[in-house]
Amino acid sequence: MGNRSLRVNELLKREISAYIHRNLQTEAAGVTIFAVESTSDFKSATAFFSVLGNLVDPRVMERLRNKHAQEINQHLRRTITLRNIPRVRFKYDIAMERGSRIVALLDEIEAEQKRRESRPS
Repeated sequence: MGNRSLRVNELLKREISAYIHRNLQTEAAGVTIFAVESTSDFKSATAFFSVLGNLVDPRVMERLRNKHAQEINQHLRRTITLRNIPRVRFKYDIAMERGSRIVALLDEIEAEQKRRESRPS
């Protein structure tokens, strides 16, 4: 991935996140856009999102983002100056959830080891 692609992806991520948190606060509480991947011709892009905590059911968020996708794409056309403004689609990614779960399991293992070490033999 070229330097330009990285810059465009970061710009898209920043603009999409700002729009969601500015205009969809009540509907999108706890949603984080953590990556955007665009095609090489910048005609389409995928925004990967995660839901922090158990605030909102991810399926509800997917329906919401489909409902507002056209609105978000219009915002990008107004605010970003590129030859091709990508048509953004959204995809829920459980990577953040898995990472959180792994950290929690590691914390549990560490706590259990400390309990075993502190017991008298």
